[in-house]
Amino acid sequence: MTESATVSTRQSEPEALVQKSRRSRVRITSPMLAIPVVVFLGAFFLYPILMMIVKSVTDVPADGRIWTNFAWFFSDDTNMRIYWNTLLTGGRVTVFCILVAYPMAYAMICAKGVWKLAILGVVLLPFWTSAVVRNFAWVVILQDRGVLNYLLALVGIAPVGLLGTSTAVTIGMTQVLLPFAVLPMYTTMQKIDQNLMRAALMLGARPVVAFATVFLPLSLTGVFAGAILVFVLTLGFYVTPAILGSVREAMLPQIIFRQVTDLLAWGRASAMSVVLLVTTIAILAIGAMLTRKLRDRIGTK
Repeated sequence: MTESATVSTRQSEPEALVQKSRRSRVRITSPMLAIPVVVFLGAFFLYPILMMIVKSVTDVPADGRIWTNFAWFFSDDTNMRIYWNTLLTGGRVTVFCILVAYPMAYAMICAKGVWKLAILGVVLLPFWTSAVVRNFAWVVILQDRGVLNYLLALVGIAPVGLLGTSTAVTIGMTQVLLPFAVLPMYTTMQKIDQNLMRAALMLGARPVVAFATVFLPLSLTGVFAGAILVFVLTLGFYVTPAILGSVREAMLPQIIFRQVTDLLAWGRASAMSVVLLVTTIAILAIGAMLTRKLRDRIGTK
C-alpha cells in the first residue's frame, strides 16, 4: 500500500507542476496581451485628443490668452447658431429614428423565419453601401426634378424643394443611423418574457393596453440606448450635411473642416472640437444616469 501510494504521488507531482506552470504563465502573459490594444488606443485616439486640447489653448494670437479661442467661439452669434443647429438636427434625427426603429424592432420580434431575415436585411442595408453612394442617391431622389417630385406630379401635388434644407439632412441621416436604433431595441425586446404579455391578455387586458402597460415599459431601456447612440453619432456627421444640406443649415463638423482647410486656424478648430467633445461626454453621462434610473425603476416593480 505504501509503495503504490508513493508511486501515485510521484505520478501526480509532474501534473501538479505542469498545472502550476500553466497558471503562472497565464498570470504573466494575460496583462501583456493588453499592451498592443493600449498602445493602439493611446497612439490613435488618446494622443490626437490630447493634441487637440493642447492646440485649443496654445494656438492663439500673440496678444491672446489660453481661453481666447473659446471666448471667440461662444461670443460669435454665427458659431452659436451653428452649434444649436447641430443639437437640433441631432434631436430631430433621433426622434425620427426612434419612431421608425421601434416598429421595425417589434416586427423582428414577432416575425419568424424568412420574414425576420428580410427585415434584418432592410435594417442592415445602409451598412452594405458606401456613405457617398447613399447620399448621392438621396440627391437624385430629393432634387427639384428628382424621383420624389416626379411621383408627386403624377398624383397632382405641387413639387417641393427639399434638397439643401434641414429636412433633406434629417432624411439622409435618419436612413444612415436607423440600424443603430433598431439593434439595441431588438436586443432589449428579445430579452422580454413573452409570457408576461400572455398573462396580461388572460387577465382581461386589451392587446393595446397590455402592450402599453407591460411590453413598452420593459423595452424603454433599449429605446434610451438607441436614442443616446444615434444622438451622439449625429454630432460628428460631415458627409451627409455637406451633400444634402446648405451653408445656412451647416453643422459644427463642417465649420471645423473649413477652419482647418481654408483658414488653417488650428486653434479655433480645436476649440470647436473640444466643445463638441465635452457636449458628447455630457450627453453620454446624462443618458447613462437616466438609463440606470430607468432600469432601477423597472426592476423595483
